[in-house]
Formats: sequence, structure tokens, C-alpha cells
Amino acid sequence: MEWYTPELEKVLLSALLGAIIGLEREWSGKSAGFRTVILVNIGATLFTIVSNAMAEPGTSGGDRIASNVVTGIGFLGAGLIFKSDTNVRGLTTAATVWASAAIGMAVGVGAYEIAVMSTILVWAVLVIFFRLQLIFDDMMITRQYHITHEGNDGKELDYSQYFQVGKRRILENKQIKTKEGLVYIWTIRASKKKHDDALKILLHDPKVTSLEY
Repeated sequence: MEWYTPELEKVLLSALLGAIIGLEREWSGKSAGFRTVILVNIGATLFTIVSNAMAEPGTSGGDRIASNVVTGIGFLGAGLIFKSDTNVRGLTTAATVWASAAIGMAVGVGAYEIAVMSTILVWAVLVIFFRLQLIFDDMMITRQYHITHEGNDGKELDYSQYFQVGKRRILENKQIKTKEGLVYIWTIRASKKKHDDALKILLHDPKVTSLEY
């Protein structure tokens, strides 16, 4: 009995391509890391091989398992997404798992070239494009501030005293009266420099008794 078959070759190649992508996720400290991506690739490849083997000649029944792989990966990806009050985390990792499954399926049908090229492209998006994203993030950051102000002089704080931005950059502007004073909740989208400049003013304001961001 021959043990090294074309099917085994596909599984090994799929594991290798998954390892390339998974290493980046592991290095970045993401929830779906090295082993997870490898297992997703192997599983997608195996399901594709099995679906092709189960398909009767001249029919399209074999695509049913493959289509369910896509649905199953969607549920797996949904479990990697976490939503907080201000942002959503895990979208890139979920999309990476989804793309890895597609690469595994490509290997399963023998489309080696497109699988390898797609792996290189996914890796480039995760590594090279991430550097570009950091540059863009410095240019425009959304941050929420909770500022407690004594307000003994009867004057209310105005975000324009601290942030040199237009009204369309103010995503939230609330005031809450407490025993400690007025609490201002500002959600502002601005460049990193403008946030840093505003923080310097707020931190040196003696009437600002509490600041969270």
C-alpha cells in the first residue's frame, strides 16, 4: 500500500501554507494563531478532497461539502470578533481564517499556483500593509475622553478649547452632572498630534480632577 499519495501531498502543502500565515498571526499575538490557521487549512483541504471523492461522475453533488466548509468557517470567524463600546476587534483575524480556508480548498482541488500566490498575498496584506495602516492611524485616531471638571466658575468646557478640529470630527459630546463636578464625554476623531497636544493642556488644567481616555 502506497502511503505517500497525491492527497497526502495536498495536505502537507496546505499545512505549510497555513504555517506561513499562522506564524504572522502568532507573532502578532492574535487569538487564532499558528496552530489554528494550520488546522483550518488542513480541514478545508480534507473536506474538499472528500467532497470530490464522494461526487458521482457527471454530477455536481461534490460541491455541497465544499459550500458547507465556507459556512462553517463563517461561524468560526464570528467567534473571533469582539465588539466593545468604541471599536470592533478581531475582524482581520476572522478574515484571515476565512482566506486560509479558501487557500486550503484551492489546494484540495489541485490549484497549487493560485494557493501559493494567495498565501503570499495574504502574508503581504498582514505584514506590509499593516505598516501602512500604522501610518494612517497616526494621521487619524478616534478616542473617547471622560473628563471630570470642577466647574466652580459656572463655565462649561468646550472641546474647541483643547482640540483644534471641526464639528464633524466630534462624534460624541455629552455632559453628566455628578457630586465631583461635571463629567464630559467626548469622542473625537483627530490626528495623533492633535490628541497629544490636547492631552498636555488637559493634564495641566487644575480644574480637571479626573481624566480617562
